[in-house]
Amino acid sequence: MFGFKSKLINATLAATAVIPLATAGTFTFAASAQAAALSGEFQFQGGFTANPYATSLVTLSKDKLNFTPQPITPFGVAANTGSFAAFNTGNIGNIISFASDIADNPFMDFGNLNIPGVILPGENTTSITDGINTFTLKSADYSIAQSGANVAIDVQLWGIFTSATGEKSNGAGNLTFQVNNQTVAQVNSTLASGGSVSNLSFSGGAFATVPEPTTLLGLGAVGAVMALSRRRKTQVSS
Repeated sequence: MFGFKSKLINATLAATAVIPLATAGTFTFAASAQAAALSGEFQFQGGFTANPYATSLVTLSKDKLNFTPQPITPFGVAANTGSFAAFNTGNIGNIISFASDIADNPFMDFGNLNIPGVILPGENTTSITDGINTFTLKSADYSIAQSGANVAIDVQLWGIFTSATGEKSNGAGNLTFQVNNQTVAQVNSTLASGGSVSNLSFSGGAFATVPEPTTLLGLGAVGAVMALSRRRKTQVSS
């Protein structure tokens, strides 16, 4: 009986030691994950390349979205919060197929240029082409609506942001542009016949979210219970 009580007391003391340590570790992990993952939001609009001079434009066909110039289509980043405050420029890729969710990934690559969204002659563009601090497009769709005498096209984006240290966060956003002096019926007819609406300026916005600390805490609590269970088994067997 006394031996059993001693083992029970030891197990109880072990529990009080394991749970605080596991909880502390969970909070540390949650803090580091949130600090390293990209979070916040931003607005963007097409930029331009100085030499040869080219404005960043978009072309929509029925199943794809193409950006020019290539291979780099710069865009300026503004109204940026959180992690995105560190960037002033990005590079955007093409949506190869809306139906199959295929895109040039990373779809967006974030960095900095001397002037936001502007590639000057001879400027180093490594920061917006290096595959570091990116957005990978997982799904996209678009809608067409009449807006006065023009047609507004809204592209919905969903995907994953990846930070320079590899942490991932969920992301979503919209990209918009318009076709002037057209009706929805005219635009749909053009797209259905294999044509496209082209050389349009674009803008948009997106945001990133990271896992809630409570979710990470729940994972840590499970770890604490498992550790406690293993310690009890060890002490009983001894």
